[in-house]
Amino acid sequence: MTADPVALDRRHLWHPFTPMRLWAEEEPLMIAAGEGNYLIDTAGRRYLDGVSSLWVNLHGHRCAALDDAVREQLGRIAHSTLLGLGNVPSAELAAALIAVAPPA
Repeated sequence: MTADPVALDRRHLWHPFTPMRLWAEEEPLMIAAGEGNYLIDTAGRRYLDGVSSLWVNLHGHRCAALDDAVREQLGRIAHSTLLGLGNVPSAELAAALIAVAPPA
């Protein structure tokens, strides 16, 4: 990357749930990668990712089986809502969950 990510962030982004004046006053923590349960910043420091489940990533970063499954799904479609529509992956997942769930 040739551009400074901190400068790009400060110029173009708004961070949800973040007091932006305070964000702009300090040097931000800039994450560049993830590996397993860790985030890695632009200086190479590692941090235990304690909030990954906030946005549904609760299995860690760069899990080969999950990454492969995502790539396979992206070859078909990235997202389809269930608002008045159905889709194949959600129907298959629901059936698989019912098959392993205890009886009601």
